Amino acid sequence: MKHRYILLLLTVVSLTLLSLSLMWLLGCSLGLTTFLWPVKYFWLWWLVDALGYFIAIATLIIAGGLLGRVIAGKVPTDMLTLRASMASTAVAVLTGAFIVILIASEILGISSFRVVASIALILALIPLIISWLLAPVIINATYSARSSTWLQDLVNEVASRARLRPPRAVLIPVDYPNAFAYSSPIGGSYVAVTEGLIRRVSREELKAVIGHELGHHKHRDITIMLLLGIVPTFIYFLGRLLLLLGLTGGFGERREGRGGGGGALLLLAVGAGAIAASLLMELGVLAFSRLREYYADAHGAKVTSPKAMIDALRKIHNYYAYRSRAKEMIEHSKIKILFIYAFTSPFVDLSEILSSHPPIDKRIRFLENISRNIALIKA
Repeated sequence: MKHRYILLLLTVVSLTLLSLSLMWLLGCSLGLTTFLWPVKYFWLWWLVDALGYFIAIATLIIAGGLLGRVIAGKVPTDMLTLRASMASTAVAVLTGAFIVILIASEILGISSFRVVASIALILALIPLIISWLLAPVIINATYSARSSTWLQDLVNEVASRARLRPPRAVLIPVDYPNAFAYSSPIGGSYVAVTEGLIRRVSREELKAVIGHELGHHKHRDITIMLLLGIVPTFIYFLGRLLLLLGLTGGFGERREGRGGGGGALLLLAVGAGAIAASLLMELGVLAFSRLREYYADAHGAKVTSPKAMIDALRKIHNYYAYRSRAKEMIEHSKIKILFIYAFTSPFVDLSEILSSHPPIDKRIRFLENISRNIALIKA
């Protein structure tokens, strides 16, 4: 019954968009665009959205395959290499954004750019901040999380080894193995563990997984990923607004007497370039997230042992590798970033570059690398 209502709602929305588009086209043919300006801008925003998706898909196909080949066999060899990779990836994302901002401000002028950039920043910030602040409430409700005294004692023990204030431990009543960390200034910090994971790993392996999740808290990964994730989202909305200005003959064309089609085409070109750049930056953010997972694995190995972390990852991998339903659940999950396991294959280029977690075989190889010199494992 719910699916029928959803289908009906989508049908009404689609018909409304089609009707508004036809009204705008009819108004253009009759010279009534002055009276239909709200429809015009609504239709153009829809057009800009379609153009944005087209540019993003084209960029992903072209750049994604190339990047996939580059990272296919790459695994950090030690902690120094890992930290250098994290720093260079973050710098690349920020540098790309800085270049786009310089070009856009040059085209629009400083005063006009401030207006457009402010709108883009608001559009980027609002959903991210709301989801961040309400994350614990949403996640706890979605997973029916409940407190557990013995699990809290285990988290306290591992947190003591890590010299970290222990977050709240919650138990998730589901059969598949998983664990994740989440927090917000309002809801506090949490480590969640599923009943399925507890049944499938030993106590020492469970401590290693908890150590991995505590590593995310200790390294402030949630906050860092939020801040870095704002960058491509801001650039994407900036590109959409530049496209809209180019289609509507916005104020950017009047800068220094620049007029006519030249200014509009320039805005369209820069807007398209910004959207393409935002997708490349998003791939950079995902790469940074995968590197932070290696970092969390190292923390889990440090507070227990590399062997315990490796054995836990192998058991989790063996569960998902041979269960098609479990694979589908992760692939279609709205919050797949919360899964410690990422169903990716090193032989399928796009699957890895679009994942927030590295493939399990790479994570094990990394742990084997650093286990040869345990002194290099530093949180």
